[in-house]
Amino acid sequence: MPPPTTRVPSDRGVPLMASAVLRRAGAVISVAALVLTTIGWLAYRQDSQHRRTLLLSEASAAVALEREFLERELRAVQSDLLFLSQQPLLQRFFDDEDGGRSALEREYAGFAESKPLYDQIRLLDLSGQEVVRINHLGDREGVEVEIVERRRLLSKAGRYYVREAATLQPGEVFVSPLDLNVELGEIERPLTPVIRFVTPVVDRGANRRGLLVLNYAGTRLLGKLRELAAGVPGDMLLLNTQGEYLQAPEPYREWGWLLGHSASFRDDYPAAWETIRAADRPQVQLGSDLFTAQRVVLGDGVTPGSGAVLLVSRIGMDEVASLRPGAGVALPIAGVFAAIVGLAFYWARVTVGRRSQERRIAESEARLRILSKRLLAAQEEERRSLSRMLHDELGQEVTAIALDLKAARRHGGEAIQPALGRAIDETGKVLSSIHEVAGRIRSSVLDDLGLRDAIESYVSDYEEVTGVAVDLYLDFPVVPVPATVGENLYRILQEALRNVSTHAATDTVRVTVDSGSGQIELTVEDHGCGFDPVALPDSGRLGLLGMRERVELLGGEFDLEAATGHGTRIRIRLPLDTKATESGVTRP
Repeated sequence: MPPPTTRVPSDRGVPLMASAVLRRAGAVISVAALVLTTIGWLAYRQDSQHRRTLLLSEASAAVALEREFLERELRAVQSDLLFLSQQPLLQRFFDDEDGGRSALEREYAGFAESKPLYDQIRLLDLSGQEVVRINHLGDREGVEVEIVERRRLLSKAGRYYVREAATLQPGEVFVSPLDLNVELGEIERPLTPVIRFVTPVVDRGANRRGLLVLNYAGTRLLGKLRELAAGVPGDMLLLNTQGEYLQAPEPYREWGWLLGHSASFRDDYPAAWETIRAADRPQVQLGSDLFTAQRVVLGDGVTPGSGAVLLVSRIGMDEVASLRPGAGVALPIAGVFAAIVGLAFYWARVTVGRRSQERRIAESEARLRILSKRLLAAQEEERRSLSRMLHDELGQEVTAIALDLKAARRHGGEAIQPALGRAIDETGKVLSSIHEVAGRIRSSVLDDLGLRDAIESYVSDYEEVTGVAVDLYLDFPVVPVPATVGENLYRILQEALRNVSTHAATDTVRVTVDSGSGQIELTVEDHGCGFDPVALPDSGRLGLLGMRERVELLGGEFDLEAATGHGTRIRIRLPLDTKATESGVTRP
């Protein structure tokens, strides 16, 4: 197209035409600038809202994670306490305190050494006097645990947790608030946070004999909570039920009611405290701060007197709410359009990318929920099967053995021989059943002989049991196969062959296992009746879904080819890079 020519207008027409061009150009620039500003404002607003929503979710998830850890840890401590309260050595001590003391002290010392999360293990009599005390010293004084001499044992009759536990029934546990350890009436230095778990102990005659106390090391608990809070936006706080800091970003603000200073959450954030103390799981924005909280009862929620704590997340919302405005500089028309194109591309990419991510996350969560539900169902079914086998088969066979042996004992002489013969045969059946149960739970061949022999052994047993002939080809690498890869490949092979014998309606199947290029490949192919993967009912998807999930968790590839009347082929590829899998190897 030839370039436009410049015409020289008449004196009367030039000013009018120039003014009209400028007005139209200005209008276009104004509209373009308005469109650009509107799109930019919407994009920033949506992005800001999205980031705020993500922060809310992260805060809720962080608090929930800390609550889950705290509840799991407290349940484990209560379990340890009840275990120690029911030990036979404790009953022997009650029968003979002088004769049983040494054995009980050694038992408690060994327990404390194996579980450094307990600062002290103490046995108190009915008056609150310490009878046995084990101190965990860490690396102090060159030893880990100390059995305290009888002359150094103290009376704890005046301590609140002794009074609170006095009314408990056997099996109930009192859990104290998280506070600082006190020895001889003084707060121990360095500061030692502690939670005391207390339960009554009784003798063989069910007579109450005293209290068993575990001092759980709060320092370990607070350290773990700090680890969980690392990388989480804002501040993660731990409060008692009076709004005092048990854990704060500034350590000098902690334990104010015990150390004599006035720093507390209820004074720093009075409006937030009133809302948090009145609700179980509040999430509220007050001023420029967003607070997310959950209350955790330290006991079982039934035993009276047990303490509680509050997990609180605080996020300053000023930075989240503020959006940087777009450039408001007047640009030439070409620059304005270029900016519009660039911003539109940014808008589309952010919106579509976010929706795609949300869709993939939703699909993944749906698949995980389906898998979890069906895995639980399969696990329960397997347990029921094992239970029936143990009850119906092993139980009857052992009963038969017992009857035959009794008959042999009554008759004696020549009559004993047939009965004993039957007993021997039935004993063999018991052993075979036990071996079958053990094999279903865990294949010992895989551990003892390696992956190749485990596959060959399983294929041989499979052919004998099902009558399906297996064309097996194995080509393993010289380097060891990582243990995780070997176990999962073996389990996938088992599931695939079970599907063949159950559903394929064929008498032959081909299995190939070879390797190369840093990966190992398994192919299971049959020419049976096949199926339509899309039309497969939900009840039949668990095996395939489980195989796919195993492969994807190891960073591998899962391919399924199937059609009705044309057989089925399953091919998986797993990486042999041990850094990408768990530690350990399986022999090839």
